[in-house]
Amino acid sequence: MKHICATLMLLCNEPNIDFDFMYHKSYVQEIKECAIRYNSLVSPEKRLPIVLVIAQSIQETGYGTSRFYEEANNLFGIIALEGEDYITSQIDDKKMRRYKSRCESVNHYMELLTTDINYYEFQNILTDQYVRDQINIDKLIYALYNYAEDPNYENKLRKIVKKLQDSIM
Repeated sequence: MKHICATLMLLCNEPNIDFDFMYHKSYVQEIKECAIRYNSLVSPEKRLPIVLVIAQSIQETGYGTSRFYEEANNLFGIIALEGEDYITSQIDDKKMRRYKSRCESVNHYMELLTTDINYYEFQNILTDQYVRDQINIDKLIYALYNYAEDPNYENKLRKIVKKLQDSIM
């Protein structure tokens, strides 16, 4: 039951909605809908906890205020590979992948975490948590140590997850 609650973001507890969540409700709802749709199409052991998906998109876009979000539908700071459509970062000339839609960005991010060799440890933890029906977001966040260059990325994600859980779960 815990895995179902986490991957479909079912309200298993009474919500405690705070002002900040209400202010960004439409952003969170959009990401949530895309992630739920993706989770419904993949096998249960590959389903990501929705709160983690939302937290990473908040961290990467500042609740949808970043240029990459607005101009490229890039919700997760994903860099473009050779031949992919992109926009260029104004700070360091990185080529950031451009997506046709926000849901396409969510889908690509979720597929990346569940299939790419760089996230093998994350995938093993996710599968183990599915088998045990014990979701531990902290362990999943820890396994994302190579997702971003920011050494404080894990702590930032944990704070966002806690805020989201306090607000909507």
